[in-house]
Amino acid sequence: MNGVLKQLLSMKVAIVLLLLFGFFSAVATFVENDFGAETSWALIYTSWWFELLQIALGIVLLYNMVHYKIYTRDKLPSLMFHLSFLFILIGSGMTRYFGFEGSLHIRNGMEENRVLSSEAFVQASALKEGKSYSYAHPLLLSQMGGNHFNFGLDIGGEKAHVSFKEYFPRATKKVVDDPNGVAMISMILSAYGESLSISLKEGEFYETPDYIFSFNAKLDKPSKPTVRFFRENESFYMLSDENVSWFKMAENTRGTFEANRKEAFTTGQLYTVGNMNFAPRYIGLKGKEKVVEDKNPMIQAGVESALVVTVEFKGERHDVAMFGQGKGAKGEPTKITIAGVPFVFEWGSKTFTLPFSIQLNEFQLDRYPGSMSPMSYASEVEVVDKEQNVRLPFRIYMNHVLDYRGFRFFQSSYDKDEKGTILSVNNDPGKIPTYLGYFLLSLGLFLNLLNPQSRFRKLAFMIQRDTVKMKSVLVLVSAILLTWMQPLHAYTTEEYLSFLKQYDAKHADRFGKVLVQSVDGRIKPIDTVAFEVLNKVYGSSTYQGMNANQVVLSMMSSPAEWQSLPIIKVFHPELKKMIGIPENQKYASFNDFFEKEGDHGFKLAKFSEEANRKKPALRNQFDKDVLKVDERVNICYMVYTGEIFKMIPKQNDLSKRWFAPQEAVMNFSKQEGDEVRALLGGYFEAIGEGLEKSNWDNADKALDKLQSYQEQYGADIIPASSRIKAEIFFNHAKIFDRLTPLYLLSGLILLCFIFAKMVKPKLSIQWIAQAVLTLTVIGFLVHSAGLGLRWYIAQHAPWSDGYESMIYIAWAIALAGIFFARQSVVSLSLTSILAGITLFVAHLSWMDPQITNLVPVLKSYWLNIHVSVITASYGFFGLCALLGFFTLVLFILRSSSQAKHNRNQELDRNIIEATRINEMAMILGLSLLTVGNFLGGVWANESWGRYWGWDPKETWALVSILVYAAVVHFRFVPKLNTPFAFAVASTVSFASIIMTYFGVNFYLSGMHSYAAGDPIPVPSFVYYTVAIVALTIALAYPKRTLRQDTKPSA
Repeated sequence: MNGVLKQLLSMKVAIVLLLLFGFFSAVATFVENDFGAETSWALIYTSWWFELLQIALGIVLLYNMVHYKIYTRDKLPSLMFHLSFLFILIGSGMTRYFGFEGSLHIRNGMEENRVLSSEAFVQASALKEGKSYSYAHPLLLSQMGGNHFNFGLDIGGEKAHVSFKEYFPRATKKVVDDPNGVAMISMILSAYGESLSISLKEGEFYETPDYIFSFNAKLDKPSKPTVRFFRENESFYMLSDENVSWFKMAENTRGTFEANRKEAFTTGQLYTVGNMNFAPRYIGLKGKEKVVEDKNPMIQAGVESALVVTVEFKGERHDVAMFGQGKGAKGEPTKITIAGVPFVFEWGSKTFTLPFSIQLNEFQLDRYPGSMSPMSYASEVEVVDKEQNVRLPFRIYMNHVLDYRGFRFFQSSYDKDEKGTILSVNNDPGKIPTYLGYFLLSLGLFLNLLNPQSRFRKLAFMIQRDTVKMKSVLVLVSAILLTWMQPLHAYTTEEYLSFLKQYDAKHADRFGKVLVQSVDGRIKPIDTVAFEVLNKVYGSSTYQGMNANQVVLSMMSSPAEWQSLPIIKVFHPELKKMIGIPENQKYASFNDFFEKEGDHGFKLAKFSEEANRKKPALRNQFDKDVLKVDERVNICYMVYTGEIFKMIPKQNDLSKRWFAPQEAVMNFSKQEGDEVRALLGGYFEAIGEGLEKSNWDNADKALDKLQSYQEQYGADIIPASSRIKAEIFFNHAKIFDRLTPLYLLSGLILLCFIFAKMVKPKLSIQWIAQAVLTLTVIGFLVHSAGLGLRWYIAQHAPWSDGYESMIYIAWAIALAGIFFARQSVVSLSLTSILAGITLFVAHLSWMDPQITNLVPVLKSYWLNIHVSVITASYGFFGLCALLGFFTLVLFILRSSSQAKHNRNQELDRNIIEATRINEMAMILGLSLLTVGNFLGGVWANESWGRYWGWDPKETWALVSILVYAAVVHFRFVPKLNTPFAFAVASTVSFASIIMTYFGVNFYLSGMHSYAAGDPIPVPSFVYYTVAIVALTIALAYPKRTLRQDTKPSA
């Protein structure tokens, strides 16, 4: 019995449980994406077996802590971070079963103490002999089935039994014949692309914005044209105030009923009055409404779900349908009388009453100047506690929480009219054990890296002890093509170019210092806009010897000349054919996109519209190229018209919005408009003088006046001059662009010498390794300075979007390479190459390097800690994947021939060293990812009152932690404690990181996700990568066994 128990609590079972936990968590994210969050919670997250799995993990963890005696002094850090998971598990259980979460909606000047729960309930109440009886049953429903529940309601000693019957995620009411039914009409109304199903009993009417539909209802002087339905004996008729056209679908006939003329009203026909279509679905004398699944995709507005339960009371049995939306929303009460007792049933969130009230004195919303996007919002509230005679004023805003009597109030949302606030309310008894767990986790993992007795330090000692360094071959093919300047077409109009080059470069750079306001309200120099425009349209920061500022200045002031020059990138051969340029030509002019005759229509208008209407997954390469080219053409148009340069601040404007020149002249008051007109007119006149006389002094002076105007009326939102200068320097320095070849070339050169060392063992590569290390350190320092500069310019940490996180990951990868450089030159080489590839990917066309403002919830110091720590871990995991793949290649190079014994011995030693470094990097990465993920829980709890919401992004981060935790513990299972198993696992496990970073963003819906609608197609290179990795593993498998004297120690 003891032997069986030991097996059930063994490390092997722990690894299996970790992987199962990760697998089911991953499955839940796809369930949520396809069937909604409530389904994933009902089937997985709150299921008894999923909670049992977590408890089992805790028990196995506790057993192995005792079994491996990590309570001894020399293993104290390991005890701390392993014990932390038990505290976190206990805290999460307390929060789950004893905590409360809901929302509080308050209007300005009002006082409120009713909180709407975040959980859904089936609420049943009954009134008997003047006394009320009620019960609320917590409930989560799944769209995939498996919904079963029943409960009883005690009504003065008599039991009413309620049980589940049906659940309709998209529900509607359908009228069917019933012996106990009444005369009814059911029909679908449609207008302006929207549809609605309605049912009318005799004596009822339905009113739309344009018409009234009445079934024998008494209408006193109707205010709109009316369509009247009535019956004579068993026949139904229609009488309309306006002509009604009809179409009989079965016979394909049509006609018109004249106004105020009695006509038969039957099913099987489509009727139209004005812009309103109505099609009867049921016309009968014995109709009754029944809840059914709504299968009409045309009906989107107001679609609700429905829960049908069976109620048994005093021998009577009734089906009761409840409409609602489940979690977070109130349901519609359904009233029914059973055995003479009135019942009320409701499905949805439940209302709870606080022991005090919150009064909203004022809701405040600050917006980014210009764009009017929300910058921050706050609620000036007052706690009104009559029990304790307390009135406590407080300001609640994002990341600033009100704590009172065990409840926490967070700024969550607000009403559309900005006159009301929505606060999240939280009561969490598990906060203390959870935070204690987070503290022990962070401290334990940190001390573990310093502890001489830890696995990490033992691996470091083994690597330093071995004098033999890795000498091997890495088969790593990097096909990297950097395209910079492209030659112009042969037919470029030299006269136009010659004229445009007369724009003085020095003056253009002064023009680049003029400030503009971007669509998100950020104030930036035109220099930044110029770089963004030219790179987007042309694919380079210069054009035929003209810098970006010269290009955009001349495009704005001399648009006619530019419209004939080929500057717009075009790739697709079919597109080139459509606009009439040769297939070998890479650029088209603005004029090429418009018809030469007639209305000068845009040649791609039809194709652009069709591509936009398609789902992203269904767009082919032509569609994608059409959309890209369409964007470039529109950008050129905005530069030609000056619309992109919002450089004119409006005087005394509360919104702090800046305007484009033409927009300012047209919309400002006469006096202000005349001032702007004179300012701009003087500047353009001075430009003409500069072109004519090659004297740009007056143009410089006109620019000075424009900048003075900006400083006079926009000073309160203009950044410090040092930030403007820093941004211009940052644009021209192209720090991350130039670091790409440095990292790549240094890493590839070092690899070449490793190749040479393999061919000629006596060759010393120490000097080249030191040179590459020096270059990498210099690049890393420059990289760090670039990140710091971007931070200073943007005024927020540089990891808030895809581009910034990629350059930060490259920084972390370079750091990992420097960290392990002394242990292995291969690690240095691989990380340099990977850092370069990461920067290269960051500068591909689908990554946007634009600096933007932050949304309110991201303005938190917890963000800086959480994101930076997690993203840094990706660098170490990337190194693990490369080392794992490298090790697999070494296995393939091993030979079964006895004659090559020495070569195998050398390869085996290299495999062992690579495995040790791989494990060290994995321990570091896992430590960072784990701490960073749980710090994200702190951020979430301090921002909106919840550590964990099972959002796909945080769930996949957890999946990655579980996967790598399982791999790190391979050494405790003899059959898995091999370099081959570790190499395979470290290579394959990186897929979880890829999914966490890229996959969730584009393929799963959630608050961290960019996938607002349909997912984009999986890139073809993903399939090739999977195939290459699988083939490499298959080739390495037969040679997986090392010599006994070279196997790693446990």
